[in-house]
Order: sequence, then structure tokens, then C-alpha cells
Amino acid sequence: MLRAVIFDMDGVLIDSEPVIRRAAQLAAEPFGRKLSDELYADLLGLPGAELEAALLSAFGADFPLADYRRGFEQLYRADVGTNGIRSKPGVPALLTALRKHRVPVAVATSTRSGHAEAALAAAGLSDFLPVCITGDQVQAGKPAPDIFLRAAAAIGVDAVDCIAIEDSEVGARAAVGAGMWTLLVPDLKAPSATLAALVREVLPSMPEAARRVCALLNLVS
Repeated sequence: MLRAVIFDMDGVLIDSEPVIRRAAQLAAEPFGRKLSDELYADLLGLPGAELEAALLSAFGADFPLADYRRGFEQLYRADVGTNGIRSKPGVPALLTALRKHRVPVAVATSTRSGHAEAALAAAGLSDFLPVCITGDQVQAGKPAPDIFLRAAAAIGVDAVDCIAIEDSEVGARAAVGAGMWTLLVPDLKAPSATLAALVREVLPSMPEAARRVCALLNLVS
């Protein structure tokens, strides 16, 4: 019986993907590299080690990852400090409804601890989401199911009783692998036919996903 919700963060709870993409692309420029929109879309949701391996594959083994990472973090923090981060449409109302009905919730994000909490705080969502499992807290990142299994354990609910909401292929595969009822809400990249068939449902927006979650959990106002 479905009775809990596990959220991915970037592109699901918060509208951070444009900010991350902008910082990632600008950070590559001083090193004479171009991070295209297509390459960025392929990197979505990857855990740190796999993301760095993909960058080295695209930019060459001599690409200075440590310098690039520092540049990215400076640009990202500056952008967030100036412009903030907005929650995705429909998310605050959904979280309010889930709290009203005492539905257990958690976050399962590849983002590192500290960065994730800061992003949720900037979007004004921290109070709704005290349980946040991050990429550096599990040995195997997405698409392995570990992060979703740990999030379910943290809120004391069997994984098969959880709804997972994801926007990326690696994240959706992780949630499906954990046995969760997986809703895919594509953000920057449309799903392949294979991925669309793998998840329970593909929904066009977070407001649509919010309505579906409430229906699945039989929540009434």
C-alpha cells in the first residue's frame, strides 16, 4: 500500500537545473572546453565519480577536474546568492498536503550533503523535508537503488510502499530498482521509449505529478 513519497531534488523539488547548467558551462570556458546542452543532459543525475569520469571522457584525461569543480562551485554559489532558487510549481502545495496528512517524505539526491541542505533552504523547503539522503552517504550512487532504499529506511517505510518522483534516467532507474512506484517528470531531457516503459507513469509537470500523488495516496482536502 502506497504511503510515503521520496523526492529527487534538482529538477523535481527545486528549479535548479538551469542554474547548475549555466555554472557548469561557464566553468568549462576558461579551460577552452565547451559543455554543450546535449552533453549536460547526458550528465543529469550521475553520481560524482561517474560524472567526473564522463567529463574526462568528453574533455580529455588532462582536463583539470579539481580546478573545474572549484570554478563551478563559485559560479553556482554566486548565482544562488544573487538570484536564489525557486521551488518547482506545485511543490509547496504538495508538501503542505503531505504534511497535513502525515505522509512520510524524504529526499534522495545525488548532490552532496551540505550543498543539498543549502539548496533546500534557499528554496524555503527545509522545514518540509527533514530527511535528506545525499550522494556522499551511499557507496553506490544512482542508477543503483541504494540511495532510495536508504531514504525509505530512514523514514521507516518499505521501499515498495513508496512513491518516487524523478526527472532523470539514472534516477528513475534507481527508484525502479528499489521497487518504488516511480513517477518520471522530465525536466531538461525527454525520456526514451525504453525508460517511459520502465517507470509507472510519465507526467508533464510537477503540478500534474502533485495531483497524481494525492490521488495515489487517497488524500482529500
